[in-house]
Amino acid sequence: MRFLANGPSIPDDLLIARDAGDVIFFCGAGVSRHCAGLPDFLKLGGDVIDLLGAGEKSLARKLFRRIKELDPIDGVGGLIATDRIFSLLEREFEQRDVQNAVARSIKPSDDPDLSAHRTLIDLSRGRDGTIRLVTTNFDLLFEAGAPGIASSGPPVLPDPRSAGFDGIVHLHGRVNADYSAPGDEEFIVSSADFGRAYLSDGWATRFMQSLLARFQIVFVGYGADDPPVQYLLEALNLHAGNRSRLFAFQPGSNADDAALWEHRGVRAIPFDNSQGYDPLWDSLAAWAERARDVDGWYAGLLESASAGPAALDSHVRGQIAHVLSTREGTRRVSIADTPLPASWLLALDPCQRFDKPGPIDPYGESSERIDPYESLSLDFDTPPQPVDEDDAFRERKVPEGSWSVFAPTRFDQEDWQETGFGDFCGDRANLTGPLSTRLGHLGIWFHRVAHQPVALWWAAARGPLHPRIVEMIEAWLRQDPDRWPDDIQRGWRFLIASWSDRRVEPNPGYFELNQRVAREGWSEARVRDYAALFRPRLKVDRKFGAPHPLSWTDSNRPNPLVSYDVDYPHPYELLPIPDEQLAYAVTRFRENLDLARSLEAEISGHDYVYMQTTRPDDGAPPIAYDSYGLTGPIALFLQLMERLVEVAPERARGEIAQWRGDDHYIFGRLRIWAASKRIVPAAEAANILFGFPDDMFWGSEQQRDLLYAIRDRWPDFSAEDRARFEQRILTTTFPWSDNTRGGKARAEAHYRLDRLHWLSRQGLAFSFDIEAEMAALRPIAEGWSERSGEEAADSNAPVVRSIDTDANPCVLDHVPISEILERARQAGQSEFFDYVERRPFIGLAEEKPARALAALTDAARRGDVPLSFWSAFLYAEKRKTDPARLARAIGGRLASLPPAALSTIAYPAAEWLHALGERLFGELATVLDRLWDPLMAALPLRDDHRRHRVDSSWANDALNAPVGKLVSLLMKDPSTKGRELGQGFPEDWTRRHEQLLALPGDMRRHALVMLGFQINWLFAIAPAWTTANLLTVVDDEGDDGDALWDGILWAARAPSRVLYERLKPGLLARAMSPRRRRAEASVIGGFLLIGWGGDPEADPPEQLVTSAELREILVESDDDLRGQILWHLEHWSADPEAKWRARLVSFVTDVWPNHRAVRTPKMSTRLVDLALASGDLFPQVVQAVLPRLVPVRGGMLHRFMLRSEAENHPALIYPAAMLDLLWAILAEDTTLWPYKIEEVLDVLSEARETRADPRLSELRRRRAS
Repeated sequence: MRFLANGPSIPDDLLIARDAGDVIFFCGAGVSRHCAGLPDFLKLGGDVIDLLGAGEKSLARKLFRRIKELDPIDGVGGLIATDRIFSLLEREFEQRDVQNAVARSIKPSDDPDLSAHRTLIDLSRGRDGTIRLVTTNFDLLFEAGAPGIASSGPPVLPDPRSAGFDGIVHLHGRVNADYSAPGDEEFIVSSADFGRAYLSDGWATRFMQSLLARFQIVFVGYGADDPPVQYLLEALNLHAGNRSRLFAFQPGSNADDAALWEHRGVRAIPFDNSQGYDPLWDSLAAWAERARDVDGWYAGLLESASAGPAALDSHVRGQIAHVLSTREGTRRVSIADTPLPASWLLALDPCQRFDKPGPIDPYGESSERIDPYESLSLDFDTPPQPVDEDDAFRERKVPEGSWSVFAPTRFDQEDWQETGFGDFCGDRANLTGPLSTRLGHLGIWFHRVAHQPVALWWAAARGPLHPRIVEMIEAWLRQDPDRWPDDIQRGWRFLIASWSDRRVEPNPGYFELNQRVAREGWSEARVRDYAALFRPRLKVDRKFGAPHPLSWTDSNRPNPLVSYDVDYPHPYELLPIPDEQLAYAVTRFRENLDLARSLEAEISGHDYVYMQTTRPDDGAPPIAYDSYGLTGPIALFLQLMERLVEVAPERARGEIAQWRGDDHYIFGRLRIWAASKRIVPAAEAANILFGFPDDMFWGSEQQRDLLYAIRDRWPDFSAEDRARFEQRILTTTFPWSDNTRGGKARAEAHYRLDRLHWLSRQGLAFSFDIEAEMAALRPIAEGWSERSGEEAADSNAPVVRSIDTDANPCVLDHVPISEILERARQAGQSEFFDYVERRPFIGLAEEKPARALAALTDAARRGDVPLSFWSAFLYAEKRKTDPARLARAIGGRLASLPPAALSTIAYPAAEWLHALGERLFGELATVLDRLWDPLMAALPLRDDHRRHRVDSSWANDALNAPVGKLVSLLMKDPSTKGRELGQGFPEDWTRRHEQLLALPGDMRRHALVMLGFQINWLFAIAPAWTTANLLTVVDDEGDDGDALWDGILWAARAPSRVLYERLKPGLLARAMSPRRRRAEASVIGGFLLIGWGGDPEADPPEQLVTSAELREILVESDDDLRGQILWHLEHWSADPEAKWRARLVSFVTDVWPNHRAVRTPKMSTRLVDLALASGDLFPQVVQAVLPRLVPVRGGMLHRFMLRSEAENHPALIYPAAMLDLLWAILAEDTTLWPYKIEEVLDVLSEARETRADPRLSELRRRRAS
């Protein structure tokens, strides 16, 4: 956690331990130097030299000067230990004189600034007020900062293990009260003193060991190469990898400097010292303020956080993240008088912090955009990769390892139970155990803010919450309903209801049921199971297109926040229900429909249900059971009813009698279906259809099904029933409102005409004069057409249609040249229901290109150069085969355009040239000659707003850009083919490439990437030209270099030896560059391995990358590149005849680094893969990789798994080597073991070489426990 934006990030473990009184601050000279102005160890040496009056030839003075001249080396520190100065002084002077001079040299001013000391005293104060602090400083400034405090020095040191341990401990001694001499028997300044304290007598070492056994230690005011630190840590003999109980504040962020601490077992805490040490001391002062009043610090932080995350700096958001990472912090948050607002969920959840940037309101008028990361990021977040905001389907990835408040922490593990922990949220939240203490407190906070809109919005997308949290929310909904806005209360009730419906998904349930039916047969229980797969369920989601919560205010937010729907699940195929179970199945599926009716009414607040038609066209197959929404369940039910009518008509009639008569939608549809079937008597059918109220009889919801039912049963109806229908059609109407557009009379006439027209066309005979009736209605129904009547019973189901293109140019045949383009525009405005896109100009360009070109030329004279028409003309298929005369005319017209006009159609012009291809270097050479220079003048004028994406290759841009097309065209020139090595290319050809390379900005990069793709060939034929025009940017670290290398890596062709040597510096630089894209790692890794794989003893040497160079790259690069190099080596060495097989072991032993940087679980996994794939080299490779392995962390090591070809598994052939490998990579924690590793252990248990090995017994013991 950072107390200040520019301060060090202090580990959570350390903050918590200090609050518990379990930290000792170990203070060095930097503490007394910062505010009080006392010297550090080196300056102290110089001051003592001067005070003692050492001569110019004094060895101590000479050493002092040399130390000042030699700058420390990163990762090494000072080259000469400064304690040697005092050893040399003791050769020249009496030891007591040297010690007295030291005492006098560190005497502070009369009124020293003790703020730094008081800060550390406050930090060193335990819960009971006891101060415990250790220092190697000789001064008494800590005592001055806390008058009356206990103080001790060697050899009488307190026992850190005793309850009475307190006060200031001067480990190396202290001065007397007047700073004239040492005040303790031991006074550690020279090398001999250090050796006695830490080695020969070892009293300082024993004290530190006792201290470390009880406390965590923080070094303040030291450098890693300071003598006290060096002696102390070497005596303790700690090593990297121990659980950190020692910490040190390290100036700067240099990794090598931090390594000085780390390899001695101390965790470095870096801070920015570019502007001095204030960031450290100000942070320590803020930490001390927290230490003095922990309750006040929490209260102040939570008060500032009440403004929401977006109002705070990222380091303050990081402080809240720290608080919520601990049990004590979440406890305080859960009981705070004013809880943190729910908007903090946006910062605590990485899915929200790293959400994709975009418009604040996707469908609003404002163009303002928002990037959640900018407003919600934590100070320790890894910045996300850039993302194209305009690519709606490309999400921004959450960086791996990003902090989440919901992820288990080390502190949560202290609550571990055998049942495991429950998740706060997510798909597994209902299936796991109780929450950890920390997450339990977090749940209490959440339920206290659940009434706030952001909480509901967040929960709707985050999945089910843990049952305990849901219980608390439900309790508050019951106990304090007034706290909840109506839409929020409704949203939570529906959301919780949707979470409570936990069931097996349809497809897995189908497979299980199918197997069970095959074993046991059908029964009513299995029918219930089958119907349950189709049971409707509530579905609650965030409201689509709602503005981002960061833009909400109390008075301006979406309402509702969530959308409600009914989900109709179904398996991917149906099971055949036997006839004897059919009636029972129909009942159960009818219950599903009744549940659907209830759910639809519950979420909508009324009984209206939108439904698509379930009546297929005449002769068409039934509507599919998996149709969208409610259509599928109704269609499936009707199919079951069709069968029941056939096999058990009486039971079918009984089922129909059970259908609800008060529902005019779902069950109304069923009643219409029944009325259309002859299983229902005609009179009863007429009553069913006639019984619908006017709004349903005339409305669109049941229109198609109702009209078909009337048509189908019309012959069966009695004369009286027909007369009733005729009367209703002629005299009743839909209850239109007075505000109906066009008037009620027009709407009534329109709908009546639709039905009369459709029914008459279906052959229904009426007792009245239908023609007269329709004639009387037409004047009233303004705009009605017979087409409307024909479509009165058309299906309202969505239909996928293809849109045909009508390119017939006949409408342009007799149009004057000057009017052709305008007429073509008008003709392109097609009617929607035609499903035809009319593009007559395309047809004109194909059939009468001279006339089309004349129209374009005429428009150009008037300054009109329409891109769409020029594109249609130049993209026409016949342009590739136009007669030479026409092609020359086209080229001439393009060349005569003003540069600005030509720039607007540069892309189709370049495409046209590219399509002509080799013709431009033969019969059409004059076209290219004439058009080339105008194009070069026009291209810089292009208004191309597309930005290059840093995460994308320049090749992606060039392939769809004019310059890329032109480079590709030049590569087709026959004169460049068949040339001898070093012969060079024609002058015109290279001149044109140079013109492309001289274009500004991204266009130059488009040329570079396309030429980089061909660099091997270019260098072989024209090495001098390639060197002058391309290789000059190989080492460029900007966009030019990126573009050229994108082309080289895109081609992925190994360069010749000479070219490799020219590319090598740039290749090595890119391999180690942090800007390298992940996608480049594979080709770069292959190139590096090829360069290393040659014979170093050949003449000239074939090895172009030395083992030392490749090793350094492996150390300095990242796991992506390392993994790709191992992947190539693994696959290339699989061929028994390949040279790579012979180099495999030498690569591991001579090249693969021993450095800690590459000893990671990920790299160990890759080395294991390499060994498992090595075949008969397995024992040798295992012995080579063993010293370089660390335990792996889970994952899937596929080659460990025993498959059908198990006889070739290395565990069977080389069990001893396999056990060596497993012993190295299997962690103490068996939850980190690879999948199915126990199968390999079983094999080793049966092998003679390994079954008695105690290591195998230990591994099996771990697995069993």
